[in-house]
Amino acid sequence: MHTNERDTCRPNSRTFSRKKKNVVECDSCGLYGMCQVAGLDEPVPDLIDEIVGRREEVGISQNVITAGTPFGEIYAVKSGSFKTYVTLANGEQQIIDFYFPGELMGLEALSERNYPHSVEALEASTVCRLNFAKLDLLGERLGEFQQQLIQALSRRTRQDQWVPLLMGAQNAEQRTATFLLSLSDRFAEHGLPSQRFKLPMSRHDIANYLGLAVETVSRMFQRFQSMDLLEVHGRHVELRDMEALRVMSGLNNTNAT
Repeated sequence: MHTNERDTCRPNSRTFSRKKKNVVECDSCGLYGMCQVAGLDEPVPDLIDEIVGRREEVGISQNVITAGTPFGEIYAVKSGSFKTYVTLANGEQQIIDFYFPGELMGLEALSERNYPHSVEALEASTVCRLNFAKLDLLGERLGEFQQQLIQALSRRTRQDQWVPLLMGAQNAEQRTATFLLSLSDRFAEHGLPSQRFKLPMSRHDIANYLGLAVETVSRMFQRFQSMDLLEVHGRHVELRDMEALRVMSGLNNTNAT
């Protein structure tokens, strides 16, 4: 994974501020409705402490989920970011998706006994963890909780709509443009900066996810920058012409958001 992530940088007068990593507010988190049902907004939220582990720290490269382990919890990203992957027969990783603040991890295991993918932190992060083994503590609130869970699954379906668009892209330009637009859309959904943000994943991870060579990803970033579609400083990106990116992705006539 030794890639030169400054290949796509070029000096100019514009600078990117080095702010703390994004932290999503509770009302923009995928667990918010479920936490309310469980009593988070009560004066003494003892019940929520039984069911939800809040703002637990996860170190960089640490797994919160390991493929094949029994399902028991879903996780909400409060800060930082994660990648989900499977390990191939040759020992290499195949990245399935990325997760950002406000999004839920582990939902795909609800209908299975085991988690199908591993989930690893891309940076120092925090999560809230909902323990399904203790949901019986909700008593009469369980039905309302289930409704909130259905809504969470619906939001996840909206997130997943980008996958066929990415995989259906005909060339590297389309895939890279669609990838950037998908990130912008997902950040905006949770109240995070959506046109100027940090890419928490490496170029190698982006290439793995998009099915491209690392050199191709770097070349696409360089090309987009030369066209003034975006500006790149290391992992910091500013999308400068959203409409042009949509045209390049082929989504200009598609209501993808």
